[in-house]
Amino acid sequence: MKRKGFTVIMPTYNQSGFIRGAIKSLFKQTISDWELIVINDGSTDRTDQIIQEYLPHSKITYLKNTNNQGLGFTINQGLDVAKFEYIAYLPSDDIYYKEHLEVLKNELDKSEDIFLAYTKSRSIIKDSLSIDLKKQFNGLFHGYSLQLVQTAHKNTTDRWIERTEYVVDDLFDMFWNKLVSKGRFTYINEETCSWTIHTNQRHRLLNRGMNLFRQYYNIKEPLKIKRSKGRSVNEVELYKDFRNPCISTPKLKVLLVGELAYNPERIYALEEQGCQLFGLWMENPTFDFTMVGPIPFGNIIDIPYEDWESKLQEVQPDIIYAGLNFGSIPLAHEVLKKCKDIPFVWHFKEGPFISRQNGTWDKLIELYEMADGRIFLSKESKEWYEQFIKPSDTTFILDGDLPKGTYFTSDFSKCLSELDGEIHTVVIGRPIGIDENIIRELASHKVHLHLYHMEISFNKRAKKIAPKYFHAHPYCDPKNWVKEFSRYDAGWLHPFESNNYGDLLKVGWDDLNLPARMSTLAAAGLPMIQKDNSEHIVAMQSQLQEYNAGVFYKEMEDLATKLYNKKEMELIRNNILTNKDKFSFDYHVPELIRFFESVIKLKQRKTCTRIY
Repeated sequence: MKRKGFTVIMPTYNQSGFIRGAIKSLFKQTISDWELIVINDGSTDRTDQIIQEYLPHSKITYLKNTNNQGLGFTINQGLDVAKFEYIAYLPSDDIYYKEHLEVLKNELDKSEDIFLAYTKSRSIIKDSLSIDLKKQFNGLFHGYSLQLVQTAHKNTTDRWIERTEYVVDDLFDMFWNKLVSKGRFTYINEETCSWTIHTNQRHRLLNRGMNLFRQYYNIKEPLKIKRSKGRSVNEVELYKDFRNPCISTPKLKVLLVGELAYNPERIYALEEQGCQLFGLWMENPTFDFTMVGPIPFGNIIDIPYEDWESKLQEVQPDIIYAGLNFGSIPLAHEVLKKCKDIPFVWHFKEGPFISRQNGTWDKLIELYEMADGRIFLSKESKEWYEQFIKPSDTTFILDGDLPKGTYFTSDFSKCLSELDGEIHTVVIGRPIGIDENIIRELASHKVHLHLYHMEISFNKRAKKIAPKYFHAHPYCDPKNWVKEFSRYDAGWLHPFESNNYGDLLKVGWDDLNLPARMSTLAAAGLPMIQKDNSEHIVAMQSQLQEYNAGVFYKEMEDLATKLYNKKEMELIRNNILTNKDKFSFDYHVPELIRFFESVIKLKQRKTCTRIY
């Protein structure tokens, strides 16, 4: 028989700036029949020190996890030892007003039919610098389910979904849905608590990107992620082939610095070729696709930034391999300056023009100037950068976003055009360069456009313009690239009109870029559609011309004519199939390792020369 009153469960992780306020608000309650169970989920800040101050109090039970286990696991620990009939929640960054528990108790005591009760909660930042007010309807914040702080329910044997099952940002999916059949949910229109707004709220971290989420909670295992905003990802399935130990005696010890960007699992190919990998990662990844450690695949040993210089002395890497996009420039530059005796390779993709805007251009140029080895995206990029840096003999050309060769399967499908006699083209990812006029003109020539990107407003407009010729599809897992995309006749890159007229000084990012979707299309053996910029310096066009893998057009009528030329399209498809492996990272790894070895030897010779 459970005791009358509340078990208040307080999950906490790195909230030392908030937790005192939360605990003090509980002690101010107008009722005293409660216990507090604090579960410290692997905090690395002053949380433990602060909690120790409250442990002499008989109402407080303290549980502590060595490593972060996740919200569901942590709450379940509290439920397992709860002694009272009612369960309430007080996240360590939230606040109870003094009457909170009394109001909830009065409601829950009204009827045996009531299983869960919740109050109105405040969630507002309002001062002279900012205003952030969350709108509510019947106590629910707009776009969210019930928040922990506003909710109490009867003690139950039901348990929260844990991270080992899947990660979700919606608390209804995590737990509340399990209680719906138990009894009534009732709303109390009284403001009795505060849901605190800050940048490190769990749902915010998750919706800003799974890499930021993983980094913040130091999660080393692959995750199954369900998000209310953005696509869901099953890393367990995605990375299951890239988690085996594959090094006995390492050929090279390579320190990765920065981030891994698109197709991050490609780096496992270095392990397969005998390299041991270490990782020193940028904090706060720039984008959702900006992969940083802990890495959910391979065997990369992370080096914490707080003590990276001394750890590097222990590791003694043979070479530093830094990159890949503008967010990694500050960290890479710091490492370059402090590790002058270790061979350093700088590999950069996106983007030089952004680095000018965000103030890291000088560091970018120094990275290329001072690096022992330079890797450029393309020969056009190399020529463009050499307007600003001295040429070097230790250079390499490689697109840093190339995917793992594992995805280049032979699981080809029958083309849709063989079924209906019409051309079907595909856009993988954001519809860059694809506007309503293009969709309309394609439809007029009986050319279908299939978009794999769930941008609802764009998709609605496009469907209205060409209801029979525009088709929206969800994200396609890399393991299904070939099977899914080989159904189409051709794939779109980023159609744009260059205006550099062969002058490097007039070149922009569109001219230098090699979109990540190039490799995806190559894996499926698809001819690639691109605006004809033959009078200009355009890296995409140069690469496609090298393999005779492109469908270049001036106008839509011109494009439609080429797409319906079966003989020519078959020739282009055969060309891309012949060369498709060159679009995988694995294909280039042996040569990349030889490049690393040449950089190491050159560095050793220079060091010996200085000593002599």
